[in-house]
Amino acid sequence: MMTWKEVLAQHKTLRGIGPYSLLVDRGESGYKNRFLPDGVILYPGEGLAGHQQPVKGNRVLLEALVAQAPMRVYERKKPNCWQDRGLYRVESVEYRLEEAERRYVYWFRLVPLEAT
Repeated sequence: MMTWKEVLAQHKTLRGIGPYSLLVDRGESGYKNRFLPDGVILYPGEGLAGHQQPVKGNRVLLEALVAQAPMRVYERKKPNCWQDRGLYRVESVEYRLEEAERRYVYWFRLVPLEAT
């Protein structure tokens, strides 16, 4: 397990999507990451209001998809307690209407590197 200070030293931003890494949690941040039994993470794009756009963190993930560049994933387990889940690859993306929210959201499919 890692402290937030240790994660921040590697992640280098307070945002959930950094240049080479991502932060995930079980809903504490307001984002609803989905953890599948096979280790895949369905990761919603950046932006909690309005239609998400291909800018900022979403652009980083779209570029990682095209380049097939691995991203390190850190999961928040509890306050100041983080787990390094290892390297993931952005396998695909879906931009879909979330009817309950009345907005379009990116859903990135993150696959653990050892599973590919």
